[in-house]
Order: sequence, then structure tokens, then C-alpha cells
Amino acid sequence: MAGVLGAAGCQWTEATEAPNTQDAGCAKDTDCKGDRICEAGVCVAPRPPEAAVSATSRPPAPATGKWARGGPGHAGSTKGKGPTQEPKELWDRDLGAVLFASPALGKVGGEAAALVGTHAGRFVGVALGGSRAGEIVLDVTLGGMVWATAAVAGNRAYVGADDDTLYAIDLDKQAIAWTLKLGNCDGARVPGPEGARCDADGGPTIAPDGDLILGADGVYRISPEGQIRWHYPADASIQAKHVFAAPLVAGDGTIYVGGQDGLFLSLSADGAMQWTYSIRADVDGGPALGDNGAIYVGADDGRVHALRTDGSLRWSFVAQKDIRSAIALGEAGAVYATSFDGNLYALSAGGDVKWVLPTGGKIHATPVVDAAGNIFFGSQDERLYAVSPRGKVLWTLELGADIDSSVAITDDGTLVVGCDDGHLRAFR
Repeated sequence: MAGVLGAAGCQWTEATEAPNTQDAGCAKDTDCKGDRICEAGVCVAPRPPEAAVSATSRPPAPATGKWARGGPGHAGSTKGKGPTQEPKELWDRDLGAVLFASPALGKVGGEAAALVGTHAGRFVGVALGGSRAGEIVLDVTLGGMVWATAAVAGNRAYVGADDDTLYAIDLDKQAIAWTLKLGNCDGARVPGPEGARCDADGGPTIAPDGDLILGADGVYRISPEGQIRWHYPADASIQAKHVFAAPLVAGDGTIYVGGQDGLFLSLSADGAMQWTYSIRADVDGGPALGDNGAIYVGADDGRVHALRTDGSLRWSFVAQKDIRSAIALGEAGAVYATSFDGNLYALSAGGDVKWVLPTGGKIHATPVVDAAGNIFFGSQDERLYAVSPRGKVLWTLELGADIDSSVAITDDGTLVVGCDDGHLRAFR
């Protein structure tokens, strides 16, 4: 199976002002001066975002700098290099229920482990190597299904469940350190969006100061010891829509996240809304921040939206179906997105299609880029893929179940991935 060019998607840009004839003759956004974008062969000013503050009062765009997303993994490359040839299975551990969350890497009692929650409400650590490789070294029962990927800081793992609760797990004591109930969804659970509104599965992301940024009914900032510092929206009477995506936290503390109200938000470090961008479709995947200052996010409208840090649109790219994974970034500014249309898309920083790789099923898993620039992801065709930066399939593995979990790559190049059959597997 090889990469194919272009036909599956197209680029779309939107502008409202008359073109500047001095900038005419463009083929893409990078041909235009300043912040202008290319539309129909001419450079035009982008439309303004739907902002909560006026253009004159909007704060200056933050510096990109170092940033972190502690939910589905960071968007840049890993420290380790994954295998370029078909790997061998190191171990296979049956955890008994669907693994949707991606494994996080940490240490349990000083021993390196893969940490993951299940749809049966277990939070489990499995030893990565050594004499106990593949053995369960942590097993904690939570109060609900786990969709979220844990964030790890020191000897603590933080993970949310669909009982509207954030859990802090002490990895040394192998026990729950504290719990925090969120939202105003008390009472009988109901099916549908209202029943999931306060689920604590949007992250958490660890901010530069160690606080936790979590999506549930809106967005929360929580101290490492479980105190709520603020909630957006601040008005307790507002029934905020669910935030399933893990927030992105920039180096200056600015928070970017989308929700199931179809809005993409920029919040200041103290929870004040800086601007909103209307996508008009659920945003269930985490955004990524490029070195060029662009914020990339996918949505149920099947688009990758590239935004400036003032909330204006750079460009958007159209896939054929929903994009529910987080965006990943690779070498030379490459932007990777997976879609329910079964394709992995590789785009340039300017939104041009570099290549498209089809698979045999929907893709929910976020692609992960290793230190060599190779891309690893699973599909609902039950295969795990390794792909070069040029779109060449390096290898595939048939795992016998849908793969909605993203892979984790250790520093020594071990791949760890969960499947819908409840099995957590390691390969190298």
C-alpha cells in the first residue's frame, strides 16, 4: 500500500476584503506578504475571528516557545526512534476491556511502566522491560470508564473518568492520592450529550507551572493537589458544553482548546476568554502549535483548520469525513491528520497536500512521529502502520482488533499500543 497524491482533499481559504492587486499572482498563502492569504490566485486579508474582545483590545499574540499537551501525547517528535522494519512482539497483556486511551509512560515504584485506563474503569501499569516485562505492576479501580490518556508528572499520574471525576494516582504508593468531582451534572445519568457533558476526559494537560488543564463541562484549571483555581465559563448557571479534546498549553500559559459547541477557544492563563473561532462542528481532537506560530486543529466538519494566534484563519484543508484525532507535527513543518475516511494526510505548513495514505478502516488514533520523522498509527482495519516522512509504508502489523489508541514510543524505541480487544502490546 503506497501513498497517493492530492485527490482526496482540497484546501479552502476564506476572506472578505478586496484583494490587494500589488500581491496578485499567488499559488499558496506563503506567496503573499504579511498575514494575507491566497484565494483564487490573489492575496487577500483573512476574515476576522468571532472574538469576544475587539481587535483593538485583543492581547498581543503569545510567543510559541515550549509548549505541552499532556493528553494524547505531545505533537512533536518523540525522543526515541521506532522500528523501521517489522518489529517483534515483546509482550501482550490482556486488560479485559476496551483500550481507547493511549498509554502514558511513567515509573511505578521506580520501574518503567506503560500506564493506561480501560473501559471497565481500571487504571493499570504494565512493566515495560526487565525481569517483569509485561507484568501488571499497578492496578487501581476508578469509578467510571476511562477514555482519557493520563498525564504524568513525577510520581503522580492524573486521569479522568466518565463518572465526572479527576483522579490523582500516587505511582510510588500505587494508590489513589485524591479525587475531584467536576461539574453540575449530578443526578441520574442519561444517554447522549447531556449524560457525557461533565465527563473528565479532556486531558488533563500539564501547564508550565505544574497546574492541570482539563476539559469536562468547559475547561478547568486545577492545582496538582486537586484545588480548582478557575472554571471556564465562570458563570455557574451556564451549562457548558462538553470538552473531549485535550487542551494545548503554550509556553506563556495561553490555552487553546475546542469543544462540542463548535467553538475553538483561546483562554488566558487566568481563564479569561481572549477569542473564539467558530468551526460549527464538534472539536474532539487536540490542537498542535507549530514552530511558525500556527495552531492546527481538526473537527467533525472534516477539516484541518490552521489559525493564527490572534484567532484568524490561515487556511483549512478538507478531508472526506470527520477528523477526531489530535494533529501531529513532523519535520520541515509537516502536519499529519487522520480521518474517519480511512486516510492519513500529510500537509505542508502552508496547507498543501504532500501525500495521502489510505487504510482499510476509519482512523481515530492520533499519528505519532518519532525522532527519525517516521509516523506510527493504528486504524480500524486492525493494522498498526509505520510510514516514512515521504508516505512510504515501512511495515504493517495485523493485531486482530480495532486500534483507536495512539502508540507510545519509549526512548529505546519500544512501541506500546492498546486495542479494542483490551490487549496492551509492546513491540520492538
